[in-house]
Amino acid sequence: MKEKRYFYSGKIFLDNPIELDSEESHHLINVMRTNIGDNVCLFNGDGNNYFGKVTEISKKAVKVLVNQLKPSNCEPNINLDVYQALAKGDKLSLIMQKITELGASKFILFESKYCDVKANTNKRERMDKVSISAAKQCGRSSIVLSCGILNISEICEKIKSYDKFFVAYEMADGKSLFECLKTSNKLNNIALMIGAEGGFSADEIEKLKDAGAEIVTLGRRILRTETASIAGTALIMQMLDNGENK
Repeated sequence: MKEKRYFYSGKIFLDNPIELDSEESHHLINVMRTNIGDNVCLFNGDGNNYFGKVTEISKKAVKVLVNQLKPSNCEPNINLDVYQALAKGDKLSLIMQKITELGASKFILFESKYCDVKANTNKRERMDKVSISAAKQCGRSSIVLSCGILNISEICEKIKSYDKFFVAYEMADGKSLFECLKTSNKLNNIALMIGAEGGFSADEIEKLKDAGAEIVTLGRRILRTETASIAGTALIMQMLDNGENK
């Protein structure tokens, strides 16, 4: 049976006991019915899995002595940053969950002309929890944290730092993300930018293009913002995260 994995927010050292927070301890004690001496796997976002044994259980806390670490084999071999416009409801949490599972590196939020929601600190905190939960499920040991909130001008300053910066735009001139990926070589550091429910304005697209972004479509159908982020991330990871691009 696959070992359950638990998150610890601090540094983890070998042969050094650590105490899990109340949420993770509660899960171990009351859900998993953990006993002293049981094996557990921990991760803290640094890309490693830490293995150890439960040494102490109290009413609200569990202590673990870590005795082994192994780099995770579930981490991607490319860097993909997803730039996502602010969106309504739980759409951002859904996107965060799925792009974590798919292998994205960062989730960078931005405001644009057609965004009709404002930044919300509570939403970002909730997204970070979603990312941790998704990492547990899919086997990753790195955490995709939400960053931002940026505006279009600030994003334009970052475009040249990537091998490719793709902007999904339903009115792009026929060039698809798939075609661009198929004809590109050695892409290790990529960005994908997805607009709000109302898309991008023509002025925003011109600014991004002038700064060096590549404007692409995700196909013949117009996708919802959450579908676009997930589909675009899946396509990039499927085509490039295979060990052949380095």
